[in-house]
Amino acid sequence: MEFVVTARKWRPQRFDEVIGQEHITQTLKNAVRFNRIHQAYLFSGPRGVGKTTTARILARAVNCESLIDFEPCNKCESCISILDGRSLDVIEIDGASNNSVDDVRNLRENAKYPPILGKYKIYIIDEVHMLSTSAFNALLKILEEPPKHLIFIFATTEPHKVIPTILSRCQRFDFHRMEINTIIEQISKIAKAEKIEIDDMSLFTIAKKADGSMRDAQSIFDQFVASAGKVINFENVKELLNIIDTDYYFRVSDAYHTRNTRLAFEISEEITRNGYDYNEFISGLLEHYRNIFFVKITNNPEKLSIPKAIQQKYFEEASKYNEKDLIRILNLIATTEQQIKYSSMPRIRLELLLTQLIQMPTVLEVSELIKEIKELKLYPTSASALSGPTEKKTLSNESTEFAITNSEGDKWIEFLEKYNSKLNGLKSFYLSQLIGVEFKQKQIVILAKNELVYENLNNKKRALRLAIKEFFGNEFDCEIILSEKYFKEEVPIKIEQETNLQSPEKETSFSTQNSIEKLVKDLFNAREIPLP
Repeated sequence: MEFVVTARKWRPQRFDEVIGQEHITQTLKNAVRFNRIHQAYLFSGPRGVGKTTTARILARAVNCESLIDFEPCNKCESCISILDGRSLDVIEIDGASNNSVDDVRNLRENAKYPPILGKYKIYIIDEVHMLSTSAFNALLKILEEPPKHLIFIFATTEPHKVIPTILSRCQRFDFHRMEINTIIEQISKIAKAEKIEIDDMSLFTIAKKADGSMRDAQSIFDQFVASAGKVINFENVKELLNIIDTDYYFRVSDAYHTRNTRLAFEISEEITRNGYDYNEFISGLLEHYRNIFFVKITNNPEKLSIPKAIQQKYFEEASKYNEKDLIRILNLIATTEQQIKYSSMPRIRLELLLTQLIQMPTVLEVSELIKEIKELKLYPTSASALSGPTEKKTLSNESTEFAITNSEGDKWIEFLEKYNSKLNGLKSFYLSQLIGVEFKQKQIVILAKNELVYENLNNKKRALRLAIKEFFGNEFDCEIILSEKYFKEEVPIKIEQETNLQSPEKETSFSTQNSIEKLVKDLFNAREIPLP
């Protein structure tokens, strides 16, 4: 038997056979039922979703001699002639190749003549947006006052290119992109009818590759059958389409959790060696993290349009992430996706993305930060309160002992008072014990309690060094150290307070709260907004 491509062999012949466009087919069916046929229709939507097919079904329905439940019977002379493409009452025109004024003039002349078999004469103009402006204007007269026997059905993938005067005279129907599950169900149905075995991952790959087009999905299916025969498995599909396995994306996730930067280069090497497209990989990585984010927010992986075998992996992966971190990761990948299109060295850009992603620090929630601050012992904010004999701290992981003498302590507070505004609230960090300070000969060692404070200090390191040299002298320098262990194990600073100062234990909760608020403002450079 002669081979017929799947898209033609399985083309819908009735309204109820059109997949995924029920909002349109039901309306058109009712129009036939109540004899409310419009003079012009505009069918818009992506490629391969049923625009031309629906136009042909409508053309047969309005001319059918014996409708069955307001559907074309496909058996009468009118239906058969339209199906065979020999009907003189239904004329299909390609707007891309018949787009001149002369073409439209010929159409207008022929449109005056009544139909031969049916009740209506129908013009189906595909890709109507390709008509020139002059050709559109030539259509206006006949659209304004069409003969009773005339119907226009325009189909287009770009409705915004159709001039408004034409749009205003049409009933517009917007066809939707096919959902992945809809395509999977239809291809599975076709495979069973054709006695072809195909696994779930292969069906999912077809649906995903089709990008919302049923016709594209059917063409890809034909390609698989031609390659693999009656048994299609995912390994054959991957090799044929050079598909990037989802395992690569989960390996990126693993590298992020373990901070294994080496994997960035290993993955890049494998992608290059296998001939995968860098843009396609980054797009897949963006979708991968979108799936993680979706599951994190909804806690329902079943709503993802992916095989059930992978849904559980995403559910487990989502539990390892913070929502804020996922937003930052998505933004980073999306930005790189745009940049790599114009990059002369896309592989290096990919490796930079993977390295940035793997080394990206996690977000510290403000609520957690405030809780952490409240747990700290807040010391008096007055500089004179630090005028005890000696402020002494010891690095638990160092053999060398550092100390702030009384004179150095006073001078450090004087330094903070003078440069606090330039250094964006460094004094509050110190007084709230988010940082410690040690004097070691001509070097000032600043110890940060956590990564957030450490990054904050490093961002202002140049300004800090300049300020220290200006105040203490050019021979002084500073070093910033992350030392969470030190702050957990250190002995509190012993301070002899003046008799006129209130001890920390006697501070009011109000003053403590004010200190916390001030610290948060300094930390995030925030300002207070009064309530109305």
